[in-house]
Amino acid sequence: MSDLSKVDDSSDWIMKQFEHAEAAYWQAGSDSRVLCKELLEVCKQQHHPLLGFSYVLYGRILLAFGENEKALSALSKGVKLVEHAEDLEHRAFSMLWLGVALERNTKFIPAVEMWVKTIELALELTQLEYGVEAYLNVSLVYYQVGQYSTADLLMKNGLKLAESINNKKLIAKSGIFLMDSLLNAQKYDAAIALLSRVEPHALAHGDMTWLVQICNGYAECYWKLNQTELAVVFYESGLAIAGSYKLAWAYCITVVAYGEFLEKNNRIGEAFLLLERAHEILKSTNIGDLEENLNYLLYLAHKERGDQRSALLVLRIYEHQAIQHLARELGAKGYKLNLNRLEKARAMLVRTHLKFERLAGWVMPGVSLQHLRQFRLRCECSEVTDRVIELTMSTHVEPVIEQRIAALLNDYCTLNDLWVFIPPNRYVIYPAEAQSILMDFSTRLANAIERQPWARYGIEKVTAKVKLQLASVAMLKQVDVLLKKELDSV
Repeated sequence: MSDLSKVDDSSDWIMKQFEHAEAAYWQAGSDSRVLCKELLEVCKQQHHPLLGFSYVLYGRILLAFGENEKALSALSKGVKLVEHAEDLEHRAFSMLWLGVALERNTKFIPAVEMWVKTIELALELTQLEYGVEAYLNVSLVYYQVGQYSTADLLMKNGLKLAESINNKKLIAKSGIFLMDSLLNAQKYDAAIALLSRVEPHALAHGDMTWLVQICNGYAECYWKLNQTELAVVFYESGLAIAGSYKLAWAYCITVVAYGEFLEKNNRIGEAFLLLERAHEILKSTNIGDLEENLNYLLYLAHKERGDQRSALLVLRIYEHQAIQHLARELGAKGYKLNLNRLEKARAMLVRTHLKFERLAGWVMPGVSLQHLRQFRLRCECSEVTDRVIELTMSTHVEPVIEQRIAALLNDYCTLNDLWVFIPPNRYVIYPAEAQSILMDFSTRLANAIERQPWARYGIEKVTAKVKLQLASVAMLKQVDVLLKKELDSV
């Protein structure tokens, strides 16, 4: 036993151990199960108010190593204790991870319901990062149960929300979720564009596992686009990163993906040594589905090398794993077919979405269907002398710029003023009443945009050019284009 059990009742010391547990969780290749378990025991002995949170951290690290049933038990206890202690700081975080444990144990409907509750609590406490992550997790469950259109919409909205709060971790996570959807839909060019968009955020966040997944995504895209040399470069890059940072899961999943690529190109023999190493790694982990896929490839590699005895041995193991996997899948599908509760959860998501938009700073009046229609109606009913304000930015309006400008427009405009964003860099404001000082108002708004601390967001400079013009038929056509785009995306 480490010195944890000998420590005195120092609250400062325990808080430092919580910090160590959190740091260890994010350290690539680290196994902090013992650390979290011992921290939990100390909190038990001392009846510490963060006992519930210690259960949650222990459950989270158990999930990372595939101990899903133990994790569910620990997280269930943790959430109850966190609620009992009225620990608001950690309650949304705890519920988020309990949802993950439920999903890992194929309890899909309770997982979604837990995440919806997480979203509502995160909105109430303005802990938006937990709400966005729960939102993304929900989208993945809809995908798993075959509701692909709902899943894709939630994933796209999740990416926008993540970008709106400028959370690099969640931008990377939402991009990877959406990448899988695009790959399954064979939209390889769109997937490459998405990966280019989220890759800098994954690098900035520093999660090497996600960077490996991005490499694998690039590789699959280039493979399917018949650019096999580039595919090899990205598979090898993923393996190098995973190996360097001792990322067992990331290494094995890359070996499986690379092996499938080589097998389809009649080169499975080249994967033999990689498959053997991955097989050894999996012996010390609990990643059953990966082992099944890897054993099938290992069987093909042995067969290619003429080692029929080894091939037969691995084939028997693979067949046993495949039967077990099929039994689990059939059980899960039987459970998932009752979708009434899932539909109720979806309805709750719709109701909370507007709150999300407002609190996250993802201010949507400029692009939502309702406000586009209102803007169009005002243009149709305009007087001959009605003027609108056009603001043209000096750069493409990226999500962070859009968030900041939307916040300023909400501050400067009245509730009855209407505005729309016309990509890539224009805003049009239609005042509720004719004003004799429109140019003065416009200049002050442009100055406020230019004074924003853009450097803090990694943006060199943004300038705004002001123009007053009459409401026109041409503007109506522009709004119609935006309306069609929004309708197509619904």
